[in-house]
Amino acid sequence: MEKADQVITIHPDHILVERPPDYEVEISGQLQALVTLSAVCNQANCKKVLIVGPRTRVELSAFDIVELGKEIAKLDIQLAIAETHDASDDAVSLLESVALSRGCHIRYFDDVEVAKDWLGI
Repeated sequence: MEKADQVITIHPDHILVERPPDYEVEISGQLQALVTLSAVCNQANCKKVLIVGPRTRVELSAFDIVELGKEIAKLDIQLAIAETHDASDDAVSLLESVALSRGCHIRYFDDVEVAKDWLGI
C-alpha cells in the first residue's frame, strides 16, 4: 500500500502542514518536502509554518539529522512541529540545536494550541 503524502495549505497567517498517520521521516523525502515547503512559503510570502500529525516514525541517522537541520535553517522560517515522534529526545534536541545555531526558529510541541501561541497565530 502506498503511503499518503503530507498536505500543505495556506492560511492567512501561516502555512499548515498536515501529516498522515503512516508518515515516515526519511532523509530523501524530507529534503524534497523542504523544497516544496520553501516554494509554498515563497508563494504565500509567509514565514510561519505549523506541522501537525500523529506519531511519526523517524528513520534518520545522527548525520541525517544534522543535514536536515542545516537545510531547515536555509528556509528562514519559524517552524512549530506539533506531533509525537518515535525519535529519542536527543535526536529531536540535535535537530533543534543545529537549526537554531543557524538562525532558524524551530520548536517541537506536544500540544497544537501551544504551538500556535508560540507562532503567534
